[in-house]
Amino acid sequence: MRCGLLLILLPLAAFAEERICGTRWLETQRQSLPAPAAKTLEARQEDAPIEVGTQLPFFVPTDPLLNLATCRYKGEHCYIFVEESQWDILVAQPDVDKLGELFDRSTPADPERGMYDLAVEAFGPPPDRDGDPRVFILVLDIPDDRVVGYFDRSVYKHVQETLRRDTVYLDARKLVFEAYLGRGTLAHEFQHLIHWGHDEDEEAWVDEGLAGYAEELTGFPETDPSMVPSFLDNTDRDLTRWPFPAAPESYGKTYLFASFLAERYGPELIRRVVAEPRNGIFGIDEAFKDDNWVQDYAGAWSEWIAANYAADDPDYGYRALRGRRAFAFSAPVLPFDPIGGRVNNPWGTTNVIIRAAGGRENIEVDFAGSADGRYAVWAYAMRGGSGEMIAVELDGANAGRVRAPGVDSLAVIVGRTSLAGGDFTLAARSSIAPTAVAAGAGAVPEATVLDPVYPNPFNHSVVLPFRLARAATAELAIYNALGQRVALLLSQRLGAGNYRARWNGDNAASGPYTAVLKADGVVRSRHLILVK
Repeated sequence: MRCGLLLILLPLAAFAEERICGTRWLETQRQSLPAPAAKTLEARQEDAPIEVGTQLPFFVPTDPLLNLATCRYKGEHCYIFVEESQWDILVAQPDVDKLGELFDRSTPADPERGMYDLAVEAFGPPPDRDGDPRVFILVLDIPDDRVVGYFDRSVYKHVQETLRRDTVYLDARKLVFEAYLGRGTLAHEFQHLIHWGHDEDEEAWVDEGLAGYAEELTGFPETDPSMVPSFLDNTDRDLTRWPFPAAPESYGKTYLFASFLAERYGPELIRRVVAEPRNGIFGIDEAFKDDNWVQDYAGAWSEWIAANYAADDPDYGYRALRGRRAFAFSAPVLPFDPIGGRVNNPWGTTNVIIRAAGGRENIEVDFAGSADGRYAVWAYAMRGGSGEMIAVELDGANAGRVRAPGVDSLAVIVGRTSLAGGDFTLAARSSIAPTAVAAGAGAVPEATVLDPVYPNPFNHSVVLPFRLARAATAELAIYNALGQRVALLLSQRLGAGNYRARWNGDNAASGPYTAVLKADGVVRSRHLILVK
């Protein structure tokens, strides 16, 4: 048979006004910015404590001269200074008071806690290089309309030590006329300040992802509404690559991954990622290890790409998706001989959906990846309003088969984890498999097996698939870290075949558990993690 071609026509995301992170923008524009003037603007440096009305000069990287600004708010955790040229022209006292209230005391995410407390709890304390426990927020005119705010690490190298302040810069016009965007950007750039204080050379994709998560954490998710849809429209993007300049989809992919990590693995992992001196993938691996997870970046990424398709599924999706699903290409009508597809980028994904021709069908799919590639492959079976995620196990030749009975559709999620490779083929037909099972391209092993559970970690319920090689009295139970049985899922006589059980952990405490299957003198176990 000749191999057909799966045409990959990418949908176009809705156009939106371009927004870029000012912190990254400064890094790329550094060489073209004006050098500080030989004679800088003179202003009296206050020896007394800063109060409302205090006037100070500030280093602004886009201006060769120092900029004068006056303190208009002094709170528990911040000073808010406003550039003289913006005061009572664009920015008024109510604007400043609302910003101070947000940073110090109350956010949309938590009316009882300010942005400072939420961010410090999530990411760790900010640096204190200037000896003042408060953060400086400077509201000014930023000349590039695409930039809403920034954190500038070069301020700490200024020749005048008194100008080396822990500062977040915000554009006055955006703060006043696009308040949601301006306030969310404060959370975004404050995370950059915190992260720099712990790890000065973190890779951009990690830093930007956590900055996007900071927006969500404080009640301003997706200040750029195009970033998530533009990524979900085309998930074949290298998660670890941060282009300059970055388009909205780069912010979307990294934000979603950071939010997924926080929800699935808990807040302590996020703090460890920020504090970890190693960067990028290696830093995430170390954070998992330090937090005693039996997991790494590659494993978490594999679960994330599955979750991106199962968006509205309570067992597999995650909150930041808000029901939005990754795009999938449509396969030909069943049955079809091998068709070709490709994942163009490492740590990218291509999704293909196979629909039943008339009513529910038993669908069997063969996957074959190129020999020089490495893949993570899932199948998501839909039956009515419920879905089942199946891990497709590949053999040494990168081949695997998945069978799903009585489904309306079966989506194949193909992720690429290698620099080389990326090509794959899919072939599909109707089958008479009695239950859903994922296995290598050969026959189902004639053994009693407790298959990998999913999702793992989980925060509500977990699916435990298992196989019995022959009829037996089977017992499936859940044990806590002390070896105490906390749930007996089944204890009965079953025939040979494939089965699934589900454990609802709503009444259990967060932590590690072990699922144990006993049947026909065989004992099999799987470790699972409950995170709430």
